[in-house]
Amino acid sequence: MGEMDIRVVKTIEGIRESFLCCLKEIGFLHMTVKNITEKARINRSTFYKYYKDKYDLRDAYVDEIIADFIAHLDIAFLHMPRITMESYYVDLRRCLEYFRGKQSEYLTLWSCNLQERNVFEEMLDGGVAKLMREFEKNPQISKEKRLYFSLYARLFLGNMMVSMRWWFTEGQQVDLDTFTRLMISHMSNGIYPTLKG
Repeated sequence: MGEMDIRVVKTIEGIRESFLCCLKEIGFLHMTVKNITEKARINRSTFYKYYKDKYDLRDAYVDEIIADFIAHLDIAFLHMPRITMESYYVDLRRCLEYFRGKQSEYLTLWSCNLQERNVFEEMLDGGVAKLMREFEKNPQISKEKRLYFSLYARLFLGNMMVSMRWWFTEGQQVDLDTFTRLMISHMSNGIYPTLKG
């Protein structure tokens, strides 16, 4: 990668970091391109070289976050005869550790009014689509169950994402290993039996 390419990458990263800061500080509705450029310490012409306006920046940024989430969403459990602590711990822990590294970003995007973009729902929809594609490939799932693919994908992803949001907000005292074990217990035993056990 040439020196110019590195500068472009750094500029775009700076713009996106500034966008995220402005989201936290003033919200999307009141944010202006001037707010972003001042925070990024660039001139407006530099911003317009890469984005048409704040909506274009929002869409590019959100699309990248969702694609990254889907790419890192682990689905190894779908190919296991039985989910156990021993069989799934390493893969799920790696996935959750990656997502925890995005905690601040996720919480900001989940909680802000981004006008016509709901990042939490879009992440859920993208993850559901990934799971459904994998269900389609699995010969162990009967054709009669195809009707329920969307339901089961939403149940799994909904549980995971709501659990992650709880972990990032109310459950911050819960370490990664404990949270991973809790999620595997939910997946293998069910939520209520895990609570009672």
